[in-house]
Amino acid sequence: MSFYTVAREIVRPVGALFFPIKVHGDRNLLPENTGVVLCANHISFLDVIFLALTFKRQIHFVGKEKYAQNIILKPLFKWLGSFGINTEKPDIAAVKRCIGVAAGGDVLGIFPEGTRILNGKVSNPMPGVIMIAHKAKVPVFYAKISPRCGKFRLFVKTDIYIGNSISTQELGVVGGRGSEYKEAAEKLMDKIYKLGE
Repeated sequence: MSFYTVAREIVRPVGALFFPIKVHGDRNLLPENTGVVLCANHISFLDVIFLALTFKRQIHFVGKEKYAQNIILKPLFKWLGSFGINTEKPDIAAVKRCIGVAAGGDVLGIFPEGTRILNGKVSNPMPGVIMIAHKAKVPVFYAKISPRCGKFRLFVKTDIYIGNSISTQELGVVGGRGSEYKEAAEKLMDKIYKLGE
């Protein structure tokens, strides 16, 4: 049993008490035997925990490099199979690692907005998310995290809306151009925010 699985089962009863979640849709829609890029909106650091508790498969989350290199968080990133990426400038090594994780058959967890968005509005999503899925030749799976009070509060439920798998081609990527990735990322975030409406 992996550290990820043990940590998740330890956190599960605590999370259920203090930050309960209600899942809408079939969590088993997340593909079981293939690589996939899992995307969701980003509100808080709790998003990672909520997604880990929602899906059975281990999710290799990608976070900001400054957190991955933090002296306290660095070991946790490593034990959980997560890693950092520099969002301020091109990080070719991290992008290659992302592609490798997804192409290798694992679940790569990314928040396309790249930062926490508290007002519930779509920001400028990162086109690199689509590029990673396209180059890894894997589908994108999406979900929406929606706190009932607009933000996370103790003992108040958070709704998790399950989307579905979608290929990069279905999002409009044909030749793998930057403009296609940008438009596809915007379409993806639109789909995410429409969940539960």
